[in-house]
Amino acid sequence: MKIALFADVHGNKAALDAVLDDIDRHHPDAIVCAGDAVNPFPGSEAVWRTLRARNIPTVRGNHEDYMLAYYQPDRNPDIRQLIQFMPIRFAARQLSTQTITEIDALPLTHTVPGPHGDDVLVCHASPLSADRSFSAGIDADMATALARIPTKTIAGGHVHMQWQMRWRDKFLVLTGSVGLPFGETTAAQYLMLTHRNGRWHARHRIVPYNLAETVRAITDSRFLVEGGPIAWLMLDELLTAELRMVPFLRKFCPTPRPETLSEWQNWVRRYLEAIGRWDALQPYIREAYLETRDALTASPAAEKLYSPRPTDCPR
Repeated sequence: MKIALFADVHGNKAALDAVLDDIDRHHPDAIVCAGDAVNPFPGSEAVWRTLRARNIPTVRGNHEDYMLAYYQPDRNPDIRQLIQFMPIRFAARQLSTQTITEIDALPLTHTVPGPHGDDVLVCHASPLSADRSFSAGIDADMATALARIPTKTIAGGHVHMQWQMRWRDKFLVLTGSVGLPFGETTAAQYLMLTHRNGRWHARHRIVPYNLAETVRAITDSRFLVEGGPIAWLMLDELLTAELRMVPFLRKFCPTPRPETLSEWQNWVRRYLEAIGRWDALQPYIREAYLETRDALTASPAAEKLYSPRPTDCPR
């Protein structure tokens, strides 16, 4: 028996298409999405409709929770208020009412029946949480939670890296990320589980896709404007397969947080300059703002966006 598992598409339709094409060539017995199908990139609605059209079971990830929080503010009022959540607000506005309703009905876990009762439990971060991964460390609480689960094989996503570990009688495995992988390559990642010799074995797959198509979808949309400066960091994560947002928020951005959009723009720009990425990102950002220049006329960051385009900037 073979099970194809993927997670963390994050609205990257070109990457999803490439992964599904590769999966189809291997003819698995089941296909499951381990959450974070949507947010932040502009293809979120198309990604969701593809999953539904193919009847691919999907569990709820923390980014599905963000979409729900936008439409149900009692879940997290900050989503509608704080500048750092501008990409979430952009993505949520791209989703149809039908999609939000379907996301609201998602389970936290999904079980795939395996041979002789050797089932596979699919979750996003861990079986009891959409945002705390067992790969970050198994403390006493996590150990207790895992021990209570009868299923021996548990698969998830969330950390955007491919990973596996045998822990006690459990096989814990992560799919990596389809749409926003971190590591040595920007290629899409997914997982193929195969049952042989009485146990599940993981084969981590890496699939090249048309990254330029996703970048065009981003720059053709208003993501870099309506998503604010945090969207700039997300674009650079896509281009480099390197973490940007978490290091910026944890180590570079001041506390208390900036209060105005122009302050956020300046701090993100300074961070990108400090790590040597501003020259590469600036043309994308400037191009996105050219049609909405009035939005930046009062911003101290505005002039930085309109300096000459580097001739060696990747396109």
